[in-house]
Amino acid sequence: MLTSLQIKNFRGFKALRLESLKRVNIVVGQNNTGKTGLLEALALLLQDPSKPVGDLPNLFRTAGGDSMENFWKWTYYNKDVKHAVEIRASGDALPEFGIWLTMENSNEVRPGDVCGPGTRLGYMQLSPVGHRPTVPLKPSIFSTHPTNPRQDAVDYNRVVLRRKKKDVEALLKKIEPRLEAIESLQTGSEPLLYADVGLSEMLPVTQMGQGFNRLLDIYSELVAAEAKVLLIDEVENGLHHSALPTIWRGLLHAAKDADVQIFATTHSLECIRAAHEVFSQEPEYDLSVIQLFRVPTGIEGRVLDRKHIEAAMAGEIDLR
Repeated sequence: MLTSLQIKNFRGFKALRLESLKRVNIVVGQNNTGKTGLLEALALLLQDPSKPVGDLPNLFRTAGGDSMENFWKWTYYNKDVKHAVEIRASGDALPEFGIWLTMENSNEVRPGDVCGPGTRLGYMQLSPVGHRPTVPLKPSIFSTHPTNPRQDAVDYNRVVLRRKKKDVEALLKKIEPRLEAIESLQTGSEPLLYADVGLSEMLPVTQMGQGFNRLLDIYSELVAAEAKVLLIDEVENGLHHSALPTIWRGLLHAAKDADVQIFATTHSLECIRAAHEVFSQEPEYDLSVIQLFRVPTGIEGRVLDRKHIEAAMAGEIDLR
């Protein structure tokens, strides 16, 4: 599990260092303060350094046009491609590891712990540093983009194969009491997920609403336990505030069972309050809030612990 993160020359972060990260980390801040950028930095850091990362431009955003001009060059702070991007992390029983992103033929001095050839991105080079090749922290991405129903059905089969179907259904029943079962069926040319909610026929899950589908996707990934870090953009998206405590309780317990760490952005104070209430009832308060804010030199941030989160709940600190 990651406990520290350092970002240099990436997006709006000239130099950001975050310490004391927890099992669940909620990222907050005003508009354009780097919340999604922080998730992108983690996605870039945690992907397999030997594999292409060409899908990053469309993971959380839509780059449009030439991705090199409209996305990759803008990953550099102030589009200053003369200074390399460097992202590092360390954690419980994890040595320091990271990635180094630079332009071809750059005069930037390479870190002494660059290891391996890495991956080419057009005329850019992504190199692993430190112990990155030995760190098995596969990320799973949950953006605000709609999911692919066919792929959702294929992915759900992993849950069934791991005999975790009842676990996912139990979590979802807490927000949809009518739910009896979820099945992956193929009645036409492609497989699709169907939900038994007591109607005359099983209902396509695509008709269950955005919030239900989003939770089904997240819970399935958690209990299937392939990813070790979940990156969730706008975690409250499509969810009613009254269900948030139940959702956070399910996320926490599933994450602990699968030994998964969560980074999630939100604009909702109700979402933070619900998470705080749930974690306050646990033997270990394994929650932090990462607050990002703009300063003249870019974006800075701080990690809030339980004491500061409680102060925010009392109105002494503005978290949003």
